[in-house]
Amino acid sequence: MPAGRFVALGGATEAAIWSNACEVDEVPAHWRSVPYGRPLRNQRYRVVDPRGRDCPDWVPGELWIGGVGVARGYRGDPETTARQFVTEAGHRWYRTGDLGRYWPDGTLEFLGRVDFQVKIRGHRIELGEIEAAAQAHPGVARAVALTVGEGAHRRLALAVVADGGPVDDPALLGFLAERLPSYMVPERVVGVADLPLTANGKVDRRALTAQVTAEPDDAADESPRGDSEKLVAEIWSEVLGCDRIGRNQSFFALGGDSLLATRLVETLRLRHGTELSLRQLFLAPTVAQLADVFDTHRRAVEPGDFEEGTI
Repeated sequence: MPAGRFVALGGATEAAIWSNACEVDEVPAHWRSVPYGRPLRNQRYRVVDPRGRDCPDWVPGELWIGGVGVARGYRGDPETTARQFVTEAGHRWYRTGDLGRYWPDGTLEFLGRVDFQVKIRGHRIELGEIEAAAQAHPGVARAVALTVGEGAHRRLALAVVADGGPVDDPALLGFLAERLPSYMVPERVVGVADLPLTANGKVDRRALTAQVTAEPDDAADESPRGDSEKLVAEIWSEVLGCDRIGRNQSFFALGGDSLLATRLVETLRLRHGTELSLRQLFLAPTVAQLADVFDTHRRAVEPGDFEEGTI
């Protein structure tokens, strides 16, 4: 159909079904999916934080729909109506429960459901925010954040469909550590050929979780090699309170944060005279990578490379 037009629509039944549209001619290379686009006439959108404040560009939040299409409420269910339909600054809004964000050019991007909120180590985490950050990496085509394990052993994992060649897992974790709070950095990255789908075409998270759980955790199983890696692992164990650390595990995925990272860098300085920056730790977040940086610094300041004197 060469004369046909492709228009992607989105919205909610509670706002007259369709509230936004995106007409697609050619798909830009940087798109990970077709975005929501822009509101239809007489419709409006907001992207808000948990306190109902508008989020800046690129920052995920809950999608609210306004305009003439917003329903009066749910018949016979005043409690749900009061929770989902709100009035602010004279305008009525429907809280969709969906996660999205605005691009600087005004394009609206759908990211998933707010329902995919989990609690790890006391922190409430929106899985869609992790996915959005991962899909900003040039080597990632699709990413789905999941939880594996139960109770105190529950942890974050990331299933990734690569865009081209294989994804460098430690590099991706370092990329995420620079863009997300430490408690939101997944402990594991598992590459998958494609994402399993349900009968209605949505990601089958249950099947994907089973697939990720079945994959051996090589990063945790591989022990540190050589004196430098063992030295770094010993300090990590002390700072993080972990008994066993794999050479390819991420400092941040194991629970490290900016405060613990500062302690780690300071411990290396005091005990071994190695001056490392926090940025170097972000860029080399595994034992193996940081040990390489540590060795490079030690070689650069070998005894005899400078002269002592009185200034």
